[in-house]
Amino acid sequence: ARLRQTLEAERSLTANAAHELRTPVASSLAQAQRLVAEAPDGPLRSRARGVEAELKRLARLAEKLLQLSRAEGGGVLAEAPADMGPILALVVEDFARAGQGDRLDLTLPAEALPLRIDPDAFAVLARNLIENALAHGDPTAPVTVALDRSGLRVINAGPVVDPALLPRLTTRFERGGSLAPGSGLGLAIVATIASAAGLSLRLASPAPGRSDGFEARVGF
Repeated sequence: ARLRQTLEAERSLTANAAHELRTPVASSLAQAQRLVAEAPDGPLRSRARGVEAELKRLARLAEKLLQLSRAEGGGVLAEAPADMGPILALVVEDFARAGQGDRLDLTLPAEALPLRIDPDAFAVLARNLIENALAHGDPTAPVTVALDRSGLRVINAGPVVDPALLPRLTTRFERGGSLAPGSGLGLAIVATIASAAGLSLRLASPAPGRSDGFEARVGF
């Protein structure tokens, strides 16, 4: 009971801290972006761009911490099954609006795929898998996003991940030696949601049937 209380207190502190950060970070980011737009070319604009980049990183971190806290807090299962196909399509559409759609190769099932996972939780899971694949894969190669009755697969091209690192990639803030921007929370969020929903998560590198790349598979 004491351990549960400690974990709940930690989760509550994380959620509250992340929530409190969102408004001041958003306000500061808006000011930094205004300064970038108004400053003349030169050192001042360069410094303003640096501040803008760091504030964007902090905003992403706060959002990831909130996602992780919500996943750990439960509420991942839905009262009634919902079709996951349209939800995944909307997630990919968001990436397309952000200019990354040309890197995603989406395959959806022809028939409905109802699951008892909360649609918002599934969207967060899928978004984190895709963000991870885009950030750490070969930028010149497509990322495969495939949904069928057996599960959701997200596969990228790129260097093979050290097998010793694979089990650690779902640990909070574990980046596996990557130099790509990121919080190290994406796969931890995916693992937490998958576990709470009774789904499996398997990481493989090289991707099955290939000599390179990385595959994350959420099994239904």
